[in-house]
Amino acid sequence: MKKTILTLAMLMLTAPFVMAECPKCDGPCGCPKMGPHPSGMCKPCKKPPRINLDEKLKLTDEQKAKAKEMRMQTREQMEPIMEAIKTKHEQKELIKRSQKLTPEAQSEQVEKLNKQIFELKKQARELRLKNERDFESILTSKQKKELSKLKEEAKKNMEKQKASGKNLPTK
Repeated sequence: MKKTILTLAMLMLTAPFVMAECPKCDGPCGCPKMGPHPSGMCKPCKKPPRINLDEKLKLTDEQKAKAKEMRMQTREQMEPIMEAIKTKHEQKELIKRSQKLTPEAQSEQVEKLNKQIFELKKQARELRLKNERDFESILTSKQKKELSKLKEEAKKNMEKQKASGKNLPTK
């Protein structure tokens, strides 16, 4: 539950800045040209609509520039961690398919890789939290209150979706 909330909070923080074109709906991901589905999810992508924090928080140009710089630094630090996680997962799959190892040896090596992946994910989570704290540090008290409201709304929406049995897509 905490991971989901933290992930959603990070998505909310980075969404206005990472508005990549979606290959399925030709619009910024989560905001198709045809408009969101009545369920609140993008019909083609099955993703929730994005919140534009620039507009919602009324960020100044200076705040936007600082936020972008922070995001870029975090991204640079995050890339090697995410690449290492991907590599560890690939190694796990190779071990699982290996017929040269005994089941015990496979299990032992997979467990070792799982621990390494856990530590890498912990580092990534710490970086995200640091980025979130840094972002909040450039906000005015009024903007911080608005951000808190947005986070609370997101949390309620997530709980509502969980209760209705509709889980957010993980990828």
